[in-house]
Amino acid sequence: MKIFQKFPEKTWLIFSILTLSITLFSIKCGSASDGNDRIGFPFPFYEYFGGKRSIPMENRRSFHAIYLFFNLLIYFGLAYFFSILIKKNKK
Repeated sequence: MKIFQKFPEKTWLIFSILTLSITLFSIKCGSASDGNDRIGFPFPFYEYFGGKRSIPMENRRSFHAIYLFFNLLIYFGLAYFFSILIKKNKK
């Protein structure tokens, strides 16, 4: 895995912090009050459709792995950008 060794450690730290904080702050939990749950920003990768429906749904849960991949790709791009900015500002 030489590809991962080329990135600075700060990039991985910023990536972890970004991923956790954005995911935690973007959680919408509305199923307790007849709403929907949604996790993920900018693309919601997990949804739970709660509440009463006139036509009951077979599957109330929805997970989109491709949206999770896009979110992680965006977070990594931001982390790499921020680590470059930090490196330039130290010089």
